[in-house]
Amino acid sequence: MRPPMDWRGRHVSTLDILLFIRDELRNGTMLEMFIGAVDIHRFNAFVQGSELTLYYNRVPNDSYQEFLAWLRDVKQEFPQGGGWARKCLEDCDGDHLRAIQKFLEFAAEFASQHKVA
Repeated sequence: MRPPMDWRGRHVSTLDILLFIRDELRNGTMLEMFIGAVDIHRFNAFVQGSELTLYYNRVPNDSYQEFLAWLRDVKQEFPQGGGWARKCLEDCDGDHLRAIQKFLEFAAEFASQHKVA
């Protein structure tokens, strides 16, 4: 699995990574290739780690921050006391893979509406 060619020479946002993972899953790559065991909490930690790495390296990650605001304000999918991971997992009846896929679909919906990535 290779990163997209258009990632060369530029900073890759958390949203870029989410869209890449979504595309890879749709093409048959197993989620385990990214996070090991399929678990929404592991995936959330992976996402937060990506975001934190960019922050510490002073790399703008505005598209991901805008996505989270959209997820909270427009989609109402980022509630207090558990955030998107808990909400997606509850909505998917405890199915971790479906919950992760739901989050990735939100990322794709946001990207298509906001001309990002």
